[in-house]
Amino acid sequence: MTRRHEVSAWINPLSFVVLWSLAACGSQPPPAETPSTPLSESGIIDVTRSSPDLRIPENTPEGESWVYQLGLPIQLGPNTGGYLCNIRVAGWKGTDFENGSDLIPFDDITGLNPALAVPITRNHNELNPNSKPPNQEAIMVKYPVMGGFVPFGAKRADGSPHPHAGTGFGLNQSIAWRTTVEGPPPYGVNMFGRNPKTSVFEDMSQMYSYLEVHQLAYDGETFSVTNTGRVSQEALLPGWRLTASLMSAIPDGDDLLFAMKGNRPGETGGSGLARWRRIEGAWRPVSYVPVTGQDGSFEASAVRDRDGSILFSTRGNGSPEVVEASETRTATHDIRVWRSRDNGETWEKIVHVRGLISSAPIVLNSAADGTPYVTANLYEVFMEGLDRIKLVKDSRGSPLWGGRSRNTLCFWPLNEERNGLLPAFVARDLRKEFGPTPGGTAWRVDHPVAVTLRLADGRWRNVIAMRILEYGELTHMQDPTPHTGAYLEEVISAGEPIPVWNF
Repeated sequence: MTRRHEVSAWINPLSFVVLWSLAACGSQPPPAETPSTPLSESGIIDVTRSSPDLRIPENTPEGESWVYQLGLPIQLGPNTGGYLCNIRVAGWKGTDFENGSDLIPFDDITGLNPALAVPITRNHNELNPNSKPPNQEAIMVKYPVMGGFVPFGAKRADGSPHPHAGTGFGLNQSIAWRTTVEGPPPYGVNMFGRNPKTSVFEDMSQMYSYLEVHQLAYDGETFSVTNTGRVSQEALLPGWRLTASLMSAIPDGDDLLFAMKGNRPGETGGSGLARWRRIEGAWRPVSYVPVTGQDGSFEASAVRDRDGSILFSTRGNGSPEVVEASETRTATHDIRVWRSRDNGETWEKIVHVRGLISSAPIVLNSAADGTPYVTANLYEVFMEGLDRIKLVKDSRGSPLWGGRSRNTLCFWPLNEERNGLLPAFVARDLRKEFGPTPGGTAWRVDHPVAVTLRLADGRWRNVIAMRILEYGELTHMQDPTPHTGAYLEEVISAGEPIPVWNF
């Protein structure tokens, strides 16, 4: 596969981003301990920009259009990575019609081979017990597999073999969709149109979903799914209703810590950190600690800082006007970071910047040298597809023009004190890179999940996954563009790499 690699120096695209970031972080909790590596000797300096690494799955049925999209890099072995990558069915009447995930092993991010893909889960038909009337046929749509893995050959800190090396877990949600959708586009709930009869059954009382828990294994040569179990969100950990997030689990002794959304019965819930443990040959959650409180947040992520503390971030859930009326919610446009100094037992909020990002996934990542950085889409107003955009309005009838674009992906490193953000670094600007979209809607780059891996050359590098597509692919059944696909890029940092695993 031919790839185009480009790197870019620090960019200050919009001065208000920098000033806003710094000003908004002025009244924060006391500074954290100074990281062991001085800021002048660390930090993000570049990111590669390539053509798609994965586009069409090898086992796509004749007459259908499947495309690889968002995913999660994991460490499989001492010099082998794996890409847990989901599949979206293109041309379907509905936004986000997914079809499970594959694992593609690799030892170089410039040479992924879809022929090596190992299927983990695929959609299937099933009766919906909650439909009206009951037991209507439905498609159980399988959303992306996320989780954690202890690589083959891993050792404990004392040099002894890790008891769970070569095993891990994957978690995905399965949601019932209608088998047929009536009417012309647009489909889905989106700024480019809304058709309420798309995909899921009309009201929440007809909702039918469950989680799939996959036990994963790698023996140094072969990756396999050793078991798949179906469990309700309420039964995964008694007393909690849990939902998977976007980020990879982080190691903690023999356990794995996994950021998740959670709530108790009758509560709104928010985001927190679950401890997963391998018991009798199977990974399962054994505890959950809320971090954000009852704010409705979701899609959380957690990383280990250089000093051993844990940093945590999550996507807000609420418009600015909802937030004004309720202190329990945080706008989707805010960046928030929490820290735990006692290994996830208690938490304090250390960063809160309002109104900076788009309503899109936000992920807290860590560069190879340990520099924590927030990845999210810049708050922007749409500049294209204006004749097709269906503007959202507030309670007073005023249009909300901005905050939903996913054209520009930025990195915001945390400062040395861990109480604010450094100036934005533009990772992808799709208007500049690709020009106008073929379908006349807008570009979309999102779900930026990074993990530090050791690959064939023995060097630790920060590998970030993201997907690119055009909005019209989700709403108007448009064909995939030449740029649509799954991407793996390298985030280059100045400091010495910090190994994630002991081999």
